[in-house]
Amino acid sequence: MQITLQTFGAFRQFGRNIELDLNDNAKVADLRIPLVAALAEFSAKFDIAGLVESSRFATETEILDEDVALFDGNLITILPPVSGG
Repeated sequence: MQITLQTFGAFRQFGRNIELDLNDNAKVADLRIPLVAALAEFSAKFDIAGLVESSRFATETEILDEDVALFDGNLITILPPVSGG
């Protein structure tokens, strides 16, 4: 199945959307490894795997738990951690 990830914050440098191909019956937790692999082709000034690990995934209305099932064609947002004051 194919999932589209919308990017914000530190992920925006990789484009507005990232397309991932996942196995059927994939869950939110299954996004992390293929996302790191897809981003590995880019050079970044930070630890991509660490950023993916500390990020959360959401729909337009809710932050998703790691065990939520995904469906072909889902539009998911990746939310990097933020800081500021």
